Amino acid sequence: MLSQTAMYAIKAMGFIANHGGDNPVLSRTISGQMDIPQNFLSKIMNRLVQEGYLKSIRGTNGGFILELDPDSISLKEIAGLFMNLDDLRRCFLGLQECDGSCSLHRQWTPIVERFEKMLENTSIKKITIPNKNFHESINI
Repeated sequence: MLSQTAMYAIKAMGFIANHGGDNPVLSRTISGQMDIPQNFLSKIMNRLVQEGYLKSIRGTNGGFILELDPDSISLKEIAGLFMNLDDLRRCFLGLQECDGSCSLHRQWTPIVERFEKMLENTSIKKITIPNKNFHESINI
């Protein structure tokens, strides 16, 4: 339901929330751990810095750190930077003219509402991202 870019952004933020703390995390580390193409990740990270979610630190011990408390950043905020979440509410079949009267539309609406509520009520600190190098789960 989320765009690939939104998913990459959530994965990157979750990784930083778990590994960062006060220590910057390199984008190449995030890219390798989360299987996000490096050039694509750079664009995502720049946007997150511009929006005030991340701080970029240059130099030998540089990387990215969270600018805000991970409990205060919802998945909806991050996803909304990279896609129009209102598109989920449109016709399930992608029809330009939809009056919402078909049974498919009536079934789709509560699913979208629950999904949006989950995005709103889940912070990046609460997601779990598997760490492929250490064979353990990371509780964010």
